[in-house]
Amino acid sequence: MRRQFAVLTVAMLVIACASPAAEIVDGVAAIVNDKIITYSEVRSFVQPVAQQLRRNFSGQDLVDQVRKAEMDALNQLIERALIIQEFKEKGYKIPETVIEQQINDIISNDYGGNRAAFVKTLEAENLTLSQYRDQVRERVIIQAMRGHKTQQAVVVSPHKMEKYYSENLDQYKVGEQIKLRMIFIKRGEPVPSASLAEPVPPAPTNELLQTTSETNNAATNLQATAITLTTAVSLATMVVTNAADALVTNAATTASASETNTSVIAREPATPAPVDLQRKLAEEILAKLDAGDSFESMARVYSEGKEAKEGGDWGWIGKDVLRKELNEIAFSLKAGQHSRLIETAEGYYILQVEDVKPAHTVALAEVRDDIEKILLQQQRARMQEDWVKDLRAKAYIHLF
Repeated sequence: MRRQFAVLTVAMLVIACASPAAEIVDGVAAIVNDKIITYSEVRSFVQPVAQQLRRNFSGQDLVDQVRKAEMDALNQLIERALIIQEFKEKGYKIPETVIEQQINDIISNDYGGNRAAFVKTLEAENLTLSQYRDQVRERVIIQAMRGHKTQQAVVVSPHKMEKYYSENLDQYKVGEQIKLRMIFIKRGEPVPSASLAEPVPPAPTNELLQTTSETNNAATNLQATAITLTTAVSLATMVVTNAADALVTNAATTASASETNTSVIAREPATPAPVDLQRKLAEEILAKLDAGDSFESMARVYSEGKEAKEGGDWGWIGKDVLRKELNEIAFSLKAGQHSRLIETAEGYYILQVEDVKPAHTVALAEVRDDIEKILLQQQRARMQEDWVKDLRAKAYIHLF
């Protein structure tokens, strides 16, 4: 029967290739015992990966990557077929209630409980509810079988953990770290500061202006008197003339003072310099910290950073976490010190270092549990690989 099916498939492919106008819609990609895997199944299985590849590759590179992805997909489909066949041969059963619960969870989590939207999605994908149920059943079977094959007790010896630690020592080397707290205040809109305006000098009084006018009139009258007395005695003429000149000089000086006062009156007040009230707030916070207030308490009350509720706590961080201008200052502080105000485009920062850890290698005792989990996962993965290889060795698999 298998031979007849293979011959029929080859004949179909030959006919399709002989006709230039013909297009292969589907065909047999592989036979796994009595299970047929079609090209459409492979394309459907690889579709999400292919979409990602089209975004990252083009030309011949894309063709090569898609071919590789299709081969990987075909191998995965073969393994799935073998696992499901093993499940059936062993006589295992999955209760239908488990399948229904899986579907209900999908509707609840992915569709907000809207069953109608779920059904419409299936229709858009040309799937019936019965077909989708079969897909869910297969997924549940595969998960159950893989879990069953790795349930047996697996023990990782101390020697293996020590060997893994020594062979991967670079993974456990840690650079300098600091335990950091941070206060962040967002930059605000600058507002005018009335306190920075220059005081306007007082305007001259009416009495001063009146005195200046009277002096000008007196100078004019004296000049007229000096001119009419030119025929008088020479000595008298000189005296009068000198007196008039003196009064004219005084009048000119007074007039100049009047013009200066008028200029002072006309001067416009200085424009107040803008002030960022958020900066003033940050400066006040810094002053309180300098006075000994708790950094954690100030961060909880004033900080606008996402760690405000935790008192601005960033925990232990390395030099690859903060932006450059903050990183340099943070790692220059000693344990217990806080920074000055750090101004950036988005706002104002104050940092405090609570503790410092120099560069070091994490001891095996601190990572023993993590290493054990890694080695357990590796052993279980090898067990699954050996199991699938054994299934392949016993199966009839033909690729087209």
